[in-house]
Amino acid sequence: MPRLFTLTLLCALVTSGAPATPDLFDGFGGDWRKQWQEEKFFTKPTIYAVTVDEDGQAVLHASSSAAHAALVRRVEVSSPTRATLRWRWKVKSPLTGNNRERTRDGDDYAARVCVIFETSLWPLRTRAINYVWAAGQPAVTDFPSPYSSNVRMFVVRSGTAAAGVWCAESRDVLADYQKSFGEPVTRISAVAILVDTDNTGLSAEAWFAQLTLETTPALKAEAPHR
Repeated sequence: MPRLFTLTLLCALVTSGAPATPDLFDGFGGDWRKQWQEEKFFTKPTIYAVTVDEDGQAVLHASSSAAHAALVRRVEVSSPTRATLRWRWKVKSPLTGNNRERTRDGDDYAARVCVIFETSLWPLRTRAINYVWAAGQPAVTDFPSPYSSNVRMFVVRSGTAAAGVWCAESRDVLADYQKSFGEPVTRISAVAILVDTDNTGLSAEAWFAQLTLETTPALKAEAPHR
């Protein structure tokens, strides 16, 4: 499914952005899902559900089989001077055999965490960074999305070495943006998670927990969407 549609829907979801709490999952409390909007296409959607991990902690499980859907949480931070994204994730396996990750046909990952910045009515002008668990691209590399140079892919994990293990990540979002686009961030508009396998037709499972975005100026609490 062309990623132009992804960017179109993300624009629609975040254009009227609202503030959010630093704990973007809200501890998976009763209203947590009201803060997250699902973006999906005319394909079978990725399935997201809260479950309990081996330590008895609530986590978000995602299952995708030739499917595509993202969960998007709007935020609103203008001219940040600090933005640190932290999360924990685990994949059952990377998309083994996908050696086309820099092409449109191979633009699938076992897990992504995305930050969306300045949005535009023209989807391909919307800027975003995708932090991905790749199958073959080396960790710590980055490259443009095959759909738009305004979307940058940062490989945080790669291959099977850490599959089945919870991994904790931390990213300096402003530094990654500066590296990608050569200028300071003017606005952070949303954070999204995504497990997608629609282009390759493969299957993937991933888990997410403790997703936070710490910024200056600080994020403020947001009332649940009704």
